[in-house]
Parts: sequence; structure tokens; C-alpha cells
Amino acid sequence: MKTGHTNDTDRQTEPTASADWRTEYTAQAVDADLRADGGRYALPAVGSRVRDRDTDGDELLIIDVREGTRADGFVLDEFDGLTVADVNDAYDPGAPVVDAVYTDELEATLDGWRTVEDVKDAVSFGAVGSYSFPADRLAAVDGGGAK
Repeated sequence: MKTGHTNDTDRQTEPTASADWRTEYTAQAVDADLRADGGRYALPAVGSRVRDRDTDGDELLIIDVREGTRADGFVLDEFDGLTVADVNDAYDPGAPVVDAVYTDELEATLDGWRTVEDVKDAVSFGAVGSYSFPADRLAAVDGGGAK
């Protein structure tokens, strides 16, 4: 006996016999080996746009991803030796560090910038501020595509 129906007489649909949606979702999860940090974080790409979870959705541009640097091991000179983890205590101290610039500051200061290298140059000259975050503090914006 066939169950379900379709316009294609060669194919019939059957009700799902799988456990539940959680089991199916787990089976579809991203392979941990594909993630640069061993599977804990989906790291943004350099040039992608993200939003800061701690603000009202302020948007940032990623200028560096420090895959091998943990937040609890990255010292911030401007904070008298505190680490990224120390100033972001709500986030995982083992998260990789990501450097970014706020896009509103970037666009107000560097009208017409074209590449991440342009932005990095502006940061090195002190024209634009760069900030270091634990990766889990930032969320992708519109898929996080790089410019």
C-alpha cells in the first residue's frame, strides 16, 4: 500500500520514520573538523560584517581573526594588562580573538575605503580605532559576507 501522494507516479512519499527533529538536526550539524578552532566557533572571515551582541546591534568590519589566540591570553595594553577575557567576562575565555572596527566610525572617518588593507592602514596610523573581541561576542550580519 502506498502512502502519501505526488504527481510523479514513479515516486511516492512516505511519512518520516525518524526519531525527532533534534536527532535530524544533530545529524545535519557542521562537521567540527571544518571549523578552524576545532568546532567550538564558526569564525567570521576577514572583511565580513558582524554585529556586537553587547551593544544595540552596532555593526563592525572584521580586520583580523586570531584563530590560535585565546581571549584569556591576549593582553590589552590600553587596559593595564587586562586580557580580552577580563573585559568580556560574559563570554568564553577560551574563544579565539577577533579584531574589528565599528563601521559607523569607519565610514565617518574613511569615506570611500575599498579594502580591508585600506582599513588596516588607517588603524596603523591611528585614524580609526580597532577593537579586540572574543569571537562569541560577535554575530554575523546578513550571512557575514566579506567586502
